[in-house]
Amino acid sequence: MKIDVLRLKEDKTEHFQESLTPAEFDLDNSEVKYKGNICLSTDATKEKQMLFTKTHFTATAEFICSRCLKEYVSKIERDFNIDYPLVEAGQFIDVTKNIREEIILDYPIKFLCKPDCRGLCPKCGKDLNKEKCNCQMKTQFTE
Repeated sequence: MKIDVLRLKEDKTEHFQESLTPAEFDLDNSEVKYKGNICLSTDATKEKQMLFTKTHFTATAEFICSRCLKEYVSKIERDFNIDYPLVEAGQFIDVTKNIREEIILDYPIKFLCKPDCRGLCPKCGKDLNKEKCNCQMKTQFTE
């Protein structure tokens, strides 16, 4: 999403909306696959050589649970406030890269299909969310 700062009026907020493909955002990786388009809704205000943006990010993604290795789908909604100095900005400011970075930084350390996912038995590989195993090995998730 590019914002034309020369067209913005001082101290006036303007609203921008854009729908981008996951390829345009380059967010897919081995644990996250985006489904459908990514929607951005941004309010931009120019004040005294600064551009203040408030962005709402909405997308649906498929994740792989770190404990049980099952795929699950979840909606992602995040709000970001990002400010840009206008001293050397030029006519356009592309906010896409900064929003992408904020999304990646907001990813959890481990993706979990549910907070109490019990995972897989490290000895026999059974899904402990569905059944108990008879292994003698105890893990933090089986108790």
